[in-house]
Amino acid sequence: MADDIPDHAFADWEPDPERCEVCGREVPTETHHLHPQNRKESPTADVCTPCHKQLHAVFTNHELRQEYDTPDAIREADRMADFVAWIRKTNKTTIQVSESERVREWRR
Repeated sequence: MADDIPDHAFADWEPDPERCEVCGREVPTETHHLHPQNRKESPTADVCTPCHKQLHAVFTNHELRQEYDTPDAIREADRMADFVAWIRKTNKTTIQVSESERVREWRR
């Protein structure tokens, strides 16, 4: 199960379309553009729907492009740590999230 995956297991990780590059769970994934405002040229990561929703709820596109432009950086971010620890222990493929106040303000 994904909650048994030690963080060092990500060191030599090769992307797998059925393994989330953020939480490490073996679940269906979708494409996350690491540079959201430049999708055409953006590198991508395979992430599960819950991680994808959560990262867009807590980071602005600017932050994603400037500071959190790798799966490692996203996974290791303080704002994602509790979520990743929780989601690794579940088999959820859908969740409901709310944007943080900071992200809502930035988008206005």
